[in-house]
Amino acid sequence: MNAPHLLSVEKLRAFLHAPALDGGSSRFSARHIRHRYLYWKREGRLGHINSNDMTSLICLFGSLSVSSPTEHYTSLHGHRRLGDMPESSFDSHWDMVLGICSDKRWLRHPLSISDQYWLMRARLVRFQEHMEHNDTRKAEQYLVAAEKCYLAIRTSSLHPDLHLPYYTALRAASSRNTSDLATHLAAIVALPGYLHPSLRDLTYQTILEQDGVKSRTAQELLHAVVERTSKQQSGTSSLQGDSIPAGERGISIRPIPTSAAGLTMALERTIFANSWIGQKELRDWSTTLTGRIFAMGGDDVHLTDLRWNCLVLLALVRTRSSDWNGQSVEGAKDPVQRAAIMEWQTVCILASVENLLDPSISSAADALPEEVVEGFCGVLRKLWHDWTTIAASGGSSRPHYVTCLIYASFLRLAGYFKDKTLFDACRHHCTVVDLWLHSKSSSGSFSGRLALASEQLYAALLCGTFFERALVDLVLCTTNMDILRGAVDTAVVRYSRYDPDHAQELLAWATHRGITPSGKAIARVGVALALHGDSTYVDRYITDTRLSHDERAQVIVAYLRMFATHGHSFMRPGMVADVVSKAAELLGDASTPQPLLKWIWSTLLVLVRQGYVTLAMSLVTDLASKHPARISQAAYTELFRALLRHRHFKLARRLMVRCATIHPAMVDSWKASAFSHFLRGDAAWIARTPNGSIRRPLRIAVSALRRRPQVQKRKGLSTIRLPATYGSTSDHVAAQRALQLLVRAGRFHAAKKLYERICRQESPGGRTFCGNIILHGLACQASRTVRQRVRAVAHTYRILTAQYDFTPDRVTVNILFKTLLQSKDLDAEQARGLFNAALRMGYPGSEGDAAEGGEDAAIQPPDLLSVEGVEIPQLESPIMYLRHVRPLFRTFIKTFYLLDDVEAARRVIGILKRLEAGKAWRLAKGKDWVVSEERVG
Repeated sequence: MNAPHLLSVEKLRAFLHAPALDGGSSRFSARHIRHRYLYWKREGRLGHINSNDMTSLICLFGSLSVSSPTEHYTSLHGHRRLGDMPESSFDSHWDMVLGICSDKRWLRHPLSISDQYWLMRARLVRFQEHMEHNDTRKAEQYLVAAEKCYLAIRTSSLHPDLHLPYYTALRAASSRNTSDLATHLAAIVALPGYLHPSLRDLTYQTILEQDGVKSRTAQELLHAVVERTSKQQSGTSSLQGDSIPAGERGISIRPIPTSAAGLTMALERTIFANSWIGQKELRDWSTTLTGRIFAMGGDDVHLTDLRWNCLVLLALVRTRSSDWNGQSVEGAKDPVQRAAIMEWQTVCILASVENLLDPSISSAADALPEEVVEGFCGVLRKLWHDWTTIAASGGSSRPHYVTCLIYASFLRLAGYFKDKTLFDACRHHCTVVDLWLHSKSSSGSFSGRLALASEQLYAALLCGTFFERALVDLVLCTTNMDILRGAVDTAVVRYSRYDPDHAQELLAWATHRGITPSGKAIARVGVALALHGDSTYVDRYITDTRLSHDERAQVIVAYLRMFATHGHSFMRPGMVADVVSKAAELLGDASTPQPLLKWIWSTLLVLVRQGYVTLAMSLVTDLASKHPARISQAAYTELFRALLRHRHFKLARRLMVRCATIHPAMVDSWKASAFSHFLRGDAAWIARTPNGSIRRPLRIAVSALRRRPQVQKRKGLSTIRLPATYGSTSDHVAAQRALQLLVRAGRFHAAKKLYERICRQESPGGRTFCGNIILHGLACQASRTVRQRVRAVAHTYRILTAQYDFTPDRVTVNILFKTLLQSKDLDAEQARGLFNAALRMGYPGSEGDAAEGGEDAAIQPPDLLSVEGVEIPQLESPIMYLRHVRPLFRTFIKTFYLLDDVEAARRVIGILKRLEAGKAWRLAKGKDWVVSEERVG
């Protein structure tokens, strides 16, 4: 009777353990396996499943629980059969993991490492669930149970997937402190082998959280590092291959470092990776330095403090800020050990300070207060003194390029903080110790001298030295042309990030002195000028013979991208035509022509959109004649639709005829799109004369479009009887509606007659509101010229105030400002003056928001600001944001953009954003608020 049961067990065993499934193999879903297992358990037949089968089931259900249909868990203890499972199987199965582990113990089978791992993961999930429901007692029970599993497998592997889940839960537990985590970390740090970067970061974070070396956990961590280093020095450790992920097997193969941060990475790899390939000199230096600090004898308290300080400094390199204080290195008894500790501290402190550098600014004075800069300078000078006295006394055998990198880091920081004293001392010391006269020829030595020369030249420029003087000082140190060219390139590239104009000057000066910059540096300056909105020198960089084809293409792409973003305000269309022509010539020579072709086509579409259609079509013709195979049918279709969208029907038809021979498969769809646009536009006469080659389905579609009845224009609303709708009784809603309709129809005479009746019956507020309707209609009347609108608004305002006791309000002031901003004679400087006048009249803003140029003599003071002799009134009434501020400021923004004054427009936008900050709920509900007493700033 057990034959069917045994057969299903054998099929499941084959499914779980087979290396690969063939076409005839049985396949199971998680639901099927779950049901069969629970049935066997209920029938008491689990004895037929051996320990390996249950381990494989635990591994399968655990892997399914942490996987998704698109991302399978293939890391530590993952199951090979995930790719054969249906999509519905990827769900949470932690109850099965817990149940099978319990059954395995009941059957007296020992739990393997894989079983312990997935049992720990299941218990951690239950811990997280109880933490979310604030059940701390249950959560603590599951965490203690997970800890038992972790302790059983902690030393089995250094793979991060084994340790990080438990450490994450341990940090989330409110009942645990960092001492438990530090104890576990110390245990795995002491293990020989590769330590994953995620575990290193966690170790550094834990080190920084310690109160000091006197705490028990800090001593455990330090003892683990000392033990690990001692084993490496004695050669007893070996790299555990299973602890390195497949994608990071080559983590130790790195290029030669070029900064102090690279040196700290070498020290870190010496402690935590203990496997090197190549870079023998750097490996010997870091191994020797680490051994002198952590592996040499000596257990006095002061040495323990110094070792702990070295670990803390190494951890500080991974963070941008932290509080730290430590013991002086002068207390170390052994001079060799004292020099090694000083060298370690110097490298780590320099790397930590370099992490604070912002490459987008030239110096610290632009971003930090003066007292902070002075504090950094004091620290660096003290570090420089200790480095040149203590570290030199230990007889260190560091490689030449390591010494060069340390001095280069000092020079870089001296330039960044503009410390001329430190810069002069370091430059002089480099000459005294003969760093420039190193005769050994190696890649590391050349890289070190190149870094030293680059930092000396750049720091001299930052400290205020003229370029030619700084270059002469550098030539006195070295005459190697490759090093000089590399130093100039570095200075040019760094200046191009924030001051491309000065970078241009550096290029000219270097060329004049016979040092030709590389094409990469020249291209970077050209790109930087484009990104800063300067198109004046575009021809210089796209025709420079020192640039390679790819570098020239890089510059052209930068300028075309900026034109595609900003249009003719960035570059004149004539210059664009020259750039596109040069780009077309480069298409056949560039190694990657796709970006170049993409931005050429984007530029052509922008030209069409901005009205330069003839120029765009001539460029398309030229490009098609030179590179016909590179233009895809999708590009032609995009251009064709752009022409139709902007109503260039004749040019669209010519393009369609030209492309019919190139892409015949797209002709029908192009013709259908063209005729559809023709009939919807004013070019129906083109649609009435279709080409005889049009196929029958297309002719039927065109005929249907022709027969479609034209939508009759809606008749205008009759306003003849509108004044009669305002009866003898006061009805302000009817009055406002009637006035609006009369103004919209252009019947201002009738509107004024109706306003005369309104003034006899409505309140002063109603009269002001209705008068503003008339004034706004006159200011926006499209049938009149701008000059006529200004005169009409001024004349009507005089009549309203003189005859009808019209009381102006803030809306009236907005209308008068809007009338002034419509003038065609208005320039950007006068518009800024009007905006400054609005700010002085009480509209919200700050002194820093005032646009420059507003004090010009052509702009009258606020009390005399007038429209055709009508003074804009000064009011003391409250200013509302939605009713008064936002409409006027949006008018100013539109005017500034029309005048190409982008800076002023952005300044006004910034005021609006600051006023709306924290008022999202008011804006959503349309509730206004008073801003007359608010000052933005």
